[in-house]
Amino acid sequence: MSFAVVLEGMTLVAFIAILAGGRQKRETGWKILSFLLLLGSVVQCAGMAIVSYLFEHDEKFFAGWKLDLSWIMCTVSWSVLVLCAAGISLSAYALPSEGGYELIPNPH
Repeated sequence: MSFAVVLEGMTLVAFIAILAGGRQKRETGWKILSFLLLLGSVVQCAGMAIVSYLFEHDEKFFAGWKLDLSWIMCTVSWSVLVLCAAGISLSAYALPSEGGYELIPNPH
């Protein structure tokens, strides 16, 4: 899960760089951002799968243990990541381009 935190930090930096950058960064940065979001969700899902397997098959989890609030928060987290990646990708394809700059006519 530490790797997922590092990926989330990279995603946050990518969000800031894309929003603070110019038109070209916004038009090309969505691919990298969507990839980072999906990669983060895959890492979180894999972590959940490992914990779930160990919960069922390891002696360290004795009777009475349960997967509680952290399990729910992790599920919500990777679900939001997938929805954000889908929304960004969909908006990149569905919304029109910002277009180029138009020259301001010179009155003289």
